[in-house]
Amino acid sequence: MTNNSYNVLVVCTGNICRSPMAEGMLIKNLPERLAGRVTISSAGTHALHGNMAQPHALEVMQGVGIDISGHRARQLSSTLVRSSNLILVMEKFHLRLVKMKSMLNPVKVRMLTRFEANGEPYDVPDPMGGGIAAYEASAAIIHNCVKGVYAYLDTIIKTT
Repeated sequence: MTNNSYNVLVVCTGNICRSPMAEGMLIKNLPERLAGRVTISSAGTHALHGNMAQPHALEVMQGVGIDISGHRARQLSSTLVRSSNLILVMEKFHLRLVKMKSMLNPVKVRMLTRFEANGEPYDVPDPMGGGIAAYEASAAIIHNCVKGVYAYLDTIIKTT
């Protein structure tokens, strides 16, 4: 992360399914106007540091041309929270945990689904333990939020 970057952190529980898929999508499709201005990473509230993304997550992302095979899980920390300008969470549970870690340094924490075009934020289902269809369903929800995240970033990052 550089000092000039706007740092976006994507958070789920284990950092092996939803947040790596979201991180991969956000990085892969990052508009040129935001390139070099935005840094995207992920973490998990209960991650085991170093774990690889789940095989179904890898497969679903590979199917849309995104390689997350190099992803390694990391635990959400107060340091990560403090160094982030925007934190996108998958569940209301994550929202509460991030807010607790950021009490002394308020950061912008939002449910990822807030950026979906059709309404109120809701939890992105955790596909862990499910079949490929569960991962595809979560990835589809995440995908539907990506353009909204970019539109939001456009409003808060001065682009030329």
